[in-house]
Amino acid sequence: MAVARYPVKSLAKALRLLDTLGKSNNGAGIASLSGELKLGKSTVHRMLATLREFDLAWFDPETCNYSLGPRVLRWSEMLERQNLAIRYGLPILRGLVERCGESATLAVLEGRDVVSIARCESNHRLRVNDVLGGRTPSHCTALGKVLLSPLSEAAFRALYDDSEPLKAVTPNSITSAQKLWEHLTKVRHDRVAYDFEENIIGGICLAAAVYNHNGRAVAAMSLSLPTQRLRGDILITLKEHLLEAAARLSAELGHAPEGRADVATA
Repeated sequence: MAVARYPVKSLAKALRLLDTLGKSNNGAGIASLSGELKLGKSTVHRMLATLREFDLAWFDPETCNYSLGPRVLRWSEMLERQNLAIRYGLPILRGLVERCGESATLAVLEGRDVVSIARCESNHRLRVNDVLGGRTPSHCTALGKVLLSPLSEAAFRALYDDSEPLKAVTPNSITSAQKLWEHLTKVRHDRVAYDFEENIIGGICLAAAVYNHNGRAVAAMSLSLPTQRLRGDILITLKEHLLEAAARLSAELGHAPEGRADVATA
């Protein structure tokens, strides 16, 4: 995650408060928010009062709990209108889930992390769950690896230092920058990246890149499923549907297949 050089502490506290409110299914009270954020109750109370004034927080008089306010929903709608990948991607994700029966995600690369920006869940009770807007290390996810694959070696080395081991999220995670770079060669060739329990034990994911009108990989689309449903040639079928869906979204963003740039320069 990028760190602000001159952070505004009060704003950072308010953003942490909003994030904490969003994680609670039934809202949260001042005491619990104070404890989780390690802030005084009076400070939390003043921040909540300000957030309520701008419709960013809502107070339930019956439970005395606070939750996210309606302006957050309006912001979500504004984001969908402004972000072309989300606007055009959501209907394509829904169609992909209908055809494949597995959860589909759209994500972008931010530094060494991959951030999910849209998601459609499978109807299966047993499925691989993800948090919308959540961050995951790119080196252990199919989404991250397919977004790293177009980088030039110079751009890749600027992100990853060989002397620093990569985090082992699971025992199957790649922990060497050199091995990750070598793995990306296969990803570029296959046009699809796979994650076999590298991020979640019991979960498998495959991802394909989404390109814009300049031939740049601006997002990635994935399908995820539990290992229990891995049988026969299901990965071949899922790969075909995934590549088709990613190509459709790329076309919506103005990409012409013959102009695809496989490797981006630094």
